[in-house]
Amino acid sequence: MNILFLLSSLEPAGSETYCVALAKAWGERHRVFWISDRLHYGQNYLSLPISQKAVPGGVINTWKVKRFIQDNKIDLVHSHSRRAHWVGAQAAALCQIPHVTTVHQPPPVHFFSRLFPCLGDHAIAIDEAVAEHLEKKFKIPKERISLIRNGIEITSQNRPGSGPTSGQTPKILLLGRLTGGRWRTAKFVFEVLQRCGKSLPKMQFLVAGLPSPDHAAELARDIQAVNQAIAPSTIEAVGFIPKLADYVAGCDVVIAGGRSALESMVQEKPVIAMGEGGIIGLVSPETLEACLKTNFGDHLAGRQFVPAILELSLRQILTDAALPKTLGPWSRKQVETYYNLPAVAEAVDHVYALLTHTDLSSRH
Repeated sequence: MNILFLLSSLEPAGSETYCVALAKAWGERHRVFWISDRLHYGQNYLSLPISQKAVPGGVINTWKVKRFIQDNKIDLVHSHSRRAHWVGAQAAALCQIPHVTTVHQPPPVHFFSRLFPCLGDHAIAIDEAVAEHLEKKFKIPKERISLIRNGIEITSQNRPGSGPTSGQTPKILLLGRLTGGRWRTAKFVFEVLQRCGKSLPKMQFLVAGLPSPDHAAELARDIQAVNQAIAPSTIEAVGFIPKLADYVAGCDVVIAGGRSALESMVQEKPVIAMGEGGIIGLVSPETLEACLKTNFGDHLAGRQFVPAILELSLRQILTDAALPKTLGPWSRKQVETYYNLPAVAEAVDHVYALLTHTDLSSRH
């Protein structure tokens, strides 16, 4: 089939890497076309300002996407953000083709979103919190929702390489975008470190990601203030990391939510789950259910940022030498069980087949 991935990406984000992973897993099974404001991994794409509001930008985008669908004989539109859902819904309806949405976070509930939910002929929820939100807040029938988690490629190449050697100062990596809700999570970490960092074992704290231009000076001030508070430990902003797997392999612990947490777990790194919704703590058998349900803290209800949980998690991982050796391999196994890319790609393909009446048996 000819599939259109419709996004509103302005910076690298989990929704884009989700699409890249799916396209790679399918190989030649589908021909994938791309439309987005920007894309960041070498895709050939049509650049349209999909992130614009519905009126007038979304209306204009709808007609441009409609023309693209017709010119490229698109069989199905698959959208990946609220603004993309709106445009995708109108364009797909005009062209009389199916529309699938992947809902990466619970959509806001307000008059306009209730009036025009634009959640497609079928909605894919990446975790239980999103699925429950769609059912309860938007009254989407269960049969039109599929729970399909993020797909992570698991190969021998992304097994951990040479990590830190014994005796080195432990490296703690805060991983994720430093914009939007991720900026608030970084600020939370800085506040906690200033309060308790002095009492923690010596560590090297690394902050990955690029802030928005209006937060660049604030980040520099925060880094300076935390450095003064936690000495002899240190903190450093390392910017955008192009070769993430190699960099994560050289760290001891990662603080992350969403896809960043999963990509670190594949590297057999202990992860402190913290997303835009709050902090869960060390990913372990005791916290796994909460991590699965909320995309590792991204979809916790009510912004659950508890300083004591972050402090306890750091203290545990920095003082118990045996803990990383057991949590790391266990973490990778959970990704293999719940987020295996071929299984995820197959599940998405079944949604497509359901809507297009495609016979999957002929492909095997």
